[in-house]
Amino acid sequence: MLKNVLLAGAASLFVVSAAQAADIVAPEAYDWTGPYVGLQGGYAWGENDVSSTGTESTEEVLGRAAVLNGRDGHMDLDGFVGGLHAGYNWQSDALVLGIEGDIEFADINGDTDVINGNGIKVGEVEQEIDWLGSLRLRAGFAADRALFYATGGLAVGGVELTLKDSDGDEFASNSETNWGWTLGGGIEYAVTDDLSARIEYRYTDLGDIDADNGDDDDGKADTAFHAVRAGLSWHF
Repeated sequence: MLKNVLLAGAASLFVVSAAQAADIVAPEAYDWTGPYVGLQGGYAWGENDVSSTGTESTEEVLGRAAVLNGRDGHMDLDGFVGGLHAGYNWQSDALVLGIEGDIEFADINGDTDVINGNGIKVGEVEQEIDWLGSLRLRAGFAADRALFYATGGLAVGGVELTLKDSDGDEFASNSETNWGWTLGGGIEYAVTDDLSARIEYRYTDLGDIDADNGDDDDGKADTAFHAVRAGLSWHF
């Protein structure tokens, strides 16, 4: 008799537990699909080649290692970048694909001395990037609220190159909107259903820029840099 009561009690407990378990709904994984907008900011740095194509009268511009008829020089540059981004994600299982654009203020600049064959400073070269933009694809792997992604596409920026003589007076300058490419990757985490935080690295190459005063005195510099950015995105 006692055995039957215990068996009946155990069966009842099993039925009740099963019913309660059926009422529990497993939490859904985070869905990255949809549009978003956000803010970003970070630090950029680079080391660009500089060279000259002028005559010996320019003491052949350019760089800390400049030589006569020089092709060998470099210029370090660094500074702040920050602005706005917007994009759209599509998620299928763990795969997340997206498109994103951004526009940024930039304060990236650098300079280097122009040294002649005798090691004497005969001038200076300055380079500045004052704004940036990009239009990129994103592809990544989602682990619930964490997204690991790669990104790459078109890049554009406002670039200026200035050449100065030994007295610090400008003798050639050029400002251009340069187009190029950017490539990198990052990690993004959905802090809430509507807000995510990210950290991202990208390398950007905007080609080169020339400055010419019309008298065969000119210079050229590459425009490439690394950047690390942190950002917040609001999802809709």
